[in-house]
Amino acid sequence: MVHITDDEEIKNSNTVKVIVDQNNFALYFSRSPIPFPRATDVGAKYYKHKGVYAFRKEALLDFYRLPMLPLEASEKIECIRYLEYGKRIKMVETNVQGVEIDTPEDLERAKKLWK
Repeated sequence: MVHITDDEEIKNSNTVKVIVDQNNFALYFSRSPIPFPRATDVGAKYYKHKGVYAFRKEALLDFYRLPMLPLEASEKIECIRYLEYGKRIKMVETNVQGVEIDTPEDLERAKKLWK
């Protein structure tokens, strides 16, 4: 996960956000701003989910066998499936931004960077 401060990125539904507990286990992923900025003076941080996964073979097979539930179907974020089934996801904070390609516009930006 990467700390984000840009309001446009926080509000962008193509940016998957994650909130974590005190031990950096994921509490929830969303395309909406989480936490909701009801109070702006409490020091809440926003994190972008980078989507780099590490699975043991059996865990990946288990994931494949689990049917999609309503939260994952609603948000279209596959790692929510684990949370809905009571599994934990350890998050790691990084400063590496990388290049994300989620939309045709992102692909065009990536092509320009590649050149």
